Amino acid sequence: MAFALRSLLLLCGMCGLLAGVSCQTLKGYCPEGYTRLNDRCLVFQHEPRDFSDAESVCNILGGNLVSINSTLENAVIVELIRYSAAIFKNTWIGYHDTIQEDDFIWTDGTSGDFRDFAASEPNNLDNEDCVNFDDGDEMWHDESCTNLSSFVCAKKVITKKH
Repeated sequence: MAFALRSLLLLCGMCGLLAGVSCQTLKGYCPEGYTRLNDRCLVFQHEPRDFSDAESVCNILGGNLVSINSTLENAVIVELIRYSAAIFKNTWIGYHDTIQEDDFIWTDGTSGDFRDFAASEPNNLDNEDCVNFDDGDEMWHDESCTNLSSFVCAKKVITKKH
């Protein structure tokens, strides 16, 4: 049952049904290998990088590390990680407090109040300023930005072909 629910959730995210519209009515498209979530294209990157390098790779791909603004988006991204990796891996998202401690911001400038930190997080143990999904509990944890983790990039849906 859990597998079927996860598969359905991933399919809904891929089709953009989270916006309440069918795949046929959505404008634009995502490049091959990306998963569509509303007006964004997501891609899981297997190659472990530190936070700064992960953001740079996402910038090169035309986006940023993923921002998450709802429980549903969070669940879809967890399923994307599960689907893309053989086992769930520590995975960077674009949330950090490198500028001011306990003032978390998204690398893409998104604002919002959604958070999904584990119960004892963020704890800033050993100067932890960057956030990832932890492979132990699949919740958000603050980590040292120099740790190496997989990551999820997000960019806007492509609205016309060149």
